[in-house]
Amino acid sequence: MSTADAAPPESAGSLAGLPSPLDAVDDMRTTAKWIIGAAAAVGAALLGGAPLAAVGTIHGFGAAAEAFGGLALGLAGVGWAIWHTADALIPPTTTLASLETPQLADLRAQIAAEPAAFFGPFGGSAARVQAACQRYDTAAAQIAVMLAAEPDPARQRILAQGRADALANAAQARARLRWLLSFIHAWRVRDQLRRARLHTFVGAAVAALGAVLFIVATSSQPAAAAHKSGMPALIAAFRTAASADTRPNMPGVPCGDIKARSLPGANASRGSSCFAVVA
Repeated sequence: MSTADAAPPESAGSLAGLPSPLDAVDDMRTTAKWIIGAAAAVGAALLGGAPLAAVGTIHGFGAAAEAFGGLALGLAGVGWAIWHTADALIPPTTTLASLETPQLADLRAQIAAEPAAFFGPFGGSAARVQAACQRYDTAAAQIAVMLAAEPDPARQRILAQGRADALANAAQARARLRWLLSFIHAWRVRDQLRRARLHTFVGAAVAALGAVLFIVATSSQPAAAAHKSGMPALIAAFRTAASADTRPNMPGVPCGDIKARSLPGANASRGSSCFAVVA
């Protein structure tokens, strides 16, 4: 019985020394975090800097509506990318039944092309591996019962060896199932990350369209204001200056109270003004 206890379960199979497919999951989730961080930085730039810089250039409800639409569209694209990329960070529930989902069709094709690389000597499907694991566990339990009731030392050694072989085979089958589950889980995360990259591309295109609309809505305002305050405003200023009475009055004396008289030697028509000498 000490021989059975000494059997290493993981080294019993041919998977010893192979890297776990779960090692790639951390790298894929790191990539998803980087995508989310980049999208959040774009959203912060749109929401933080652009509206403040365009406050003085937006005039009228129409221009404000256009700027709001472009800004909302850009933020919607950023939110779309973050929403779908975050799915890659949520651990999916993975079972052997997940292998039959449509998202893992390419993995099933690879397994069908070389089943021995995935199932080993236990058959060509996960169900056969499970059946083999249960069969060897049952055989090991029955041999243990026989071993406990066997008085012959020679038969005890034979039964102990048979039980050790059954436990080793069961451990190998379990290792195959765990490795297959890890592979299915990593493949599902890979599929989520691929879909997240597609959604990120769509969200980036929508955000770029919103940024362009916002820039067009805000950049058209200074040109329109300059056109309105150009030659028409200058003509109106000249008309206002021409219609105003710009003649200076004498300090402290109202123009109506001044007694005007003609200067000696001067034309009489020139003396009737507020520039005359006070009598």
